[in-house]
Amino acid sequence: MSARREEIRRLRALLKRATFVVALQHSRVVLPQCLFSELGALLIAAHAHQRLTRLLTTRYMLSRRIRIPKCTDWRDRVLHSLPPSYFIAHLRVEPSTFAYLVTRLDSTATDIFHPTSGRPQLSVRIQLAISLFRFGHYGNGASALVVAQRLGVSPGTVVNATRRVLSAILRWEADMIRWPTAVERQAHSRDSEERYGFKGCIGAVDGTTIPFAYASSVDPWCFFDRHKRYSVNVLVACDWDLRITSLVQGFTGAEPYAVVQTTAPWHAHPELYFSDGEYLVGDKGMLGSDRVLLPHKGPAAYIRANRSYNYQHARRRISAEMVIGVLKGRLGSLKELRTPVASDADFT
Repeated sequence: MSARREEIRRLRALLKRATFVVALQHSRVVLPQCLFSELGALLIAAHAHQRLTRLLTTRYMLSRRIRIPKCTDWRDRVLHSLPPSYFIAHLRVEPSTFAYLVTRLDSTATDIFHPTSGRPQLSVRIQLAISLFRFGHYGNGASALVVAQRLGVSPGTVVNATRRVLSAILRWEADMIRWPTAVERQAHSRDSEERYGFKGCIGAVDGTTIPFAYASSVDPWCFFDRHKRYSVNVLVACDWDLRITSLVQGFTGAEPYAVVQTTAPWHAHPELYFSDGEYLVGDKGMLGSDRVLLPHKGPAAYIRANRSYNYQHARRRISAEMVIGVLKGRLGSLKELRTPVASDADFT
């Protein structure tokens, strides 16, 4: 039994005894030896009641508030004075990009960063720096404690700032990730035909897994992938300008890419996303169709003509792999998410 529970039991027993003695003395069943004895019993009862109330309303017997030394000089004076290469090493974006993000967040997410009620928050500039620093690192370097010490804030502020920035950026999804128009698809088709011989090819699609640092508390076997890691699946489609045109997520690492592909809007409703003769090039683990061209597999891949086709197919499909590589190279947290999945809400 813990020391706290032992103390609660002792105080309850002491309070009962003191209350019982005072009650007997007031009922004249037992005459007090003197006035001080009754006063002493009352004091003991009052002290026990006060101590017991304090223990029952707090979780710990001793205060756990420890003042952690913090310093904001590096965040406020050094970080934004660094050369661009050093700035990029810390926040993974150029100073001009950082300034653009601050301006856009400040104008499009006023309700998140400037609420009408509640305590005032840190500036958008600081909260974005905290989030980008965390996005750009993985492993122990992305832990809330390390980021908090580096930027002179508390671990709770790191978590809250990350959530606010993510919530604000997700509002831009419809503008940033969009399917190419008919005119853009025609331009991509001509470029693909002239350079690689794939007439009608408007983009590439590939899948990747984003591993977790910890096993999920909810059905962990569903997250265990073929690389023997706990992860989630993501399907990325892009055009030849390396711009993401479609992003499908929400599946565990155990799900194959073919299953993830069935939920992609361009697969479920191809008539809305493709013109006649248009298609994507995909990996061999995906579902082949009129809209997704796959490489040859098995013995057919060793035929001379098919080997040439597979080579050109790989040269064209590598665009999707490059996009995934740039994302994981720029945002190191995608190599290992330190996000515990303890409920269905955490996964969604």
